[in-house]
Amino acid sequence: MKFKYNIYLIIAVSIIGAITGSLAMSLGEIEPAASAAIILVSVLVLGWGAGSMSSQAEIDRLTSIETGRRIQASCLITTRNRLEREIAQLVDAKGGVL
Repeated sequence: MKFKYNIYLIIAVSIIGAITGSLAMSLGEIEPAASAAIILVSVLVLGWGAGSMSSQAEIDRLTSIETGRRIQASCLITTRNRLEREIAQLVDAKGGVL
């Protein structure tokens, strides 16, 4: 199984570990430090999930805008080609005088 490491996640977990270790050493007990670590990890995971959801929404929005632009460009090309054909037919019908 291949894992993808995110440098920001590694840094966040390192900071949480340092805070937890410092708290455990200063209090002399592990339970309050473990509780703080659980809270910090929960905040990290919730923030990460919210960030990824908003990123996905932005990607979807930009994709729909790009799709709309492609459709509009395609319609404009089709219209241009039709108008060029009509102009060519008019020129042919008028005998080259237009």
